[in-house]
Amino acid sequence: MILRKAKGKHIDGRKQMSRCQPLQEYLNPSHVYLPLVHQNAVLKRVVEVGDDILVGQVVAEREGFGAMPFHASVSGKVSAVKKVWHASGKMVEAIEIENDNLNRLSESIKPETNVDNLTREQLIKKMQDAGLCGMGGASFPTYVKYQTKSPIDTIIINDVECEPYLTCDCLLSQTFPEKVLKGLKYFMKAANATKGVIAIKYYNRNVIDLFNSLLPNYPGIAIQEMKDIYPAGWEKYIVEQVSGKTYDKLPSEAGVIVNNAATAVAFSDMVENNIPLISRVITITGEGIKQPQNFLVPIGTKVAELIAKTGGYVDNLDPAKSWYIAGGPMTGRAILIDDLIVDYPLGSVIVMPMPEEKDHPECLGCGRCSDVCPVFLTPTSIKSAYERKDIAAIGKLNAMKCMGCGLCSYVCPSHVEITDFVAKAKDMYRKGAK
Repeated sequence: MILRKAKGKHIDGRKQMSRCQPLQEYLNPSHVYLPLVHQNAVLKRVVEVGDDILVGQVVAEREGFGAMPFHASVSGKVSAVKKVWHASGKMVEAIEIENDNLNRLSESIKPETNVDNLTREQLIKKMQDAGLCGMGGASFPTYVKYQTKSPIDTIIINDVECEPYLTCDCLLSQTFPEKVLKGLKYFMKAANATKGVIAIKYYNRNVIDLFNSLLPNYPGIAIQEMKDIYPAGWEKYIVEQVSGKTYDKLPSEAGVIVNNAATAVAFSDMVENNIPLISRVITITGEGIKQPQNFLVPIGTKVAELIAKTGGYVDNLDPAKSWYIAGGPMTGRAILIDDLIVDYPLGSVIVMPMPEEKDHPECLGCGRCSDVCPVFLTPTSIKSAYERKDIAAIGKLNAMKCMGCGLCSYVCPSHVEITDFVAKAKDMYRKGAK
């Protein structure tokens, strides 16, 4: 079914807090903690406590759907297997590696001598071997997208970064613009696509200028400037804006594959130097941080160490009474403490004072949530159906089309967490439909 084109809303981005600082490297934490979970899949550990570990060595494997390896981000020794706090808000098992600070590389990490002659099948295999996954939040195994049977004509790099506060993709693209373009070129070859597009908000002029200066070397690739609205980074919105098409379930229905900018950079490193996914850029920001900025870190780095690198918390802020958000403020998850690890999809940790108690706890019936919904739902009606446990009504109200953007909760004058109610309604519908 073809949907009406999605809409959006301008909201205060608060990106200047971290965007003006150069990208910092923090590559030698004393320990890293590699989670033994990916999405909802529990990983199989293939190393033991006491093992000597090299950078890029396989330490765990995902089996079944999305099967792929996961790699050590530092060299050293496996010092423990323990539970750590994760961006999911839960404690998960993780492999602790004591860093020897020698950056000893696995023999698999070496320059690729046959880049220009790699076939589509070889490029897709590299995605899988690298443990490449979406780094914009969903962490979906990238190679699975490229195994589609649908003909693909366009690859879109999502460099929009529409969530407030986050600037990790902006700083990454500003620092490594050619890697973004190279990654896109290799993605195009892996899909037999003739067109590549980098979607980026119009106000990121310095990054756009960097891309434009390099485009003559990358035929078939163009820049598409996007409006400063939320959720302009939503996959369906980008596909509609770039291709003029929409889809029901997957972008491939419209002949499109969408990848995050950070995923493109990681793929460039994999294709040219066989470096697996072992690092990412993360934004540490918020009103509770002294000097918000972005860090390039090994996967498994403790967020608390990065907060210390920013200068710590602002004066008079009690960390025990602070609000931590893993991810963006619209779609991220509130967490209790700063002692969590950097995982593949974690683009930001935001720290701010604990919000005050809200007035007007009941819905006022103003309709603002419906006005801003990108997919034209009526969130309050879905909430009501959930409270009545009316599964049929939840289905008729198209609750399953909710993308979880958080706009309904954001605009609610009564501060009702409508997004949470819609998510619960979707879960109720899934269970009831079985």
